[in-house]
Amino acid sequence: MPAYRLSGLVGESIRAVDGVLRAAGYPYEIIVVDDGSPDDTYGEALRASRGRPVRVLRLRRNRGKGAALLAGYRRSRGDIVVFFDADLDIDPRQIPLLVRALHATGADAVVTSKWHPRSRTEASPTRWFLSRAFHALERLLLGVRVTDTQTGAKAFKRQALDEVAPRLTVKRYAFDAELLTAITARGKTIVEIPAVWRIRLKSRFHPLEIARMLLDLLAIAYRHRVKHQYTA
Repeated sequence: MPAYRLSGLVGESIRAVDGVLRAAGYPYEIIVVDDGSPDDTYGEALRASRGRPVRVLRLRRNRGKGAALLAGYRRSRGDIVVFFDADLDIDPRQIPLLVRALHATGADAVVTSKWHPRSRTEASPTRWFLSRAFHALERLLLGVRVTDTQTGAKAFKRQALDEVAPRLTVKRYAFDAELLTAITARGKTIVEIPAVWRIRLKSRFHPLEIARMLLDLLAIAYRHRVKHQYTA
């Protein structure tokens, strides 16, 4: 669970995820990665972790969501690794659905799609347009066929992550796009499931962030189409 500037929410998020996983009956561990937050995200996460199977890591500086996810994955020990955003935009009850789908389908990755026909997604017209435009560019430049790479709830077989993680370059805006591009390029299978509980897209994008995401997509396309970085 990557966390940045979430001092007022990270404790609630940890308790919610722990409660869901405890009720599901899985053996589990929760790894929270504070991505160099300037507030007390790290301290609040430590306090919420007491008495729970939770480990809290701290990056010394803000390096981006992708870097935080990779840091957590490298410290994890399970055969299944779930990436889950700590901001609670997605209901934690989505996690057992991801794990069950991974077992049921035999896929290498299962991703939550906020644009699945059965998903319950609320988004402003601007956010809807930006998301759909980004998806169209992904299909054009990268050949990724999933309908949504960016939703923050995904599950992976550890073997698949072990194979692609050393080939990844992006640490910030388009990390998810690069990750799923690499998995697809190596012949791995990806399954999409709906967001059964309501998703409200609240965050806004600064124009500079949009520009950086576009540059990241172009760089991923170059590494994929020209350098063949993900299959070499």
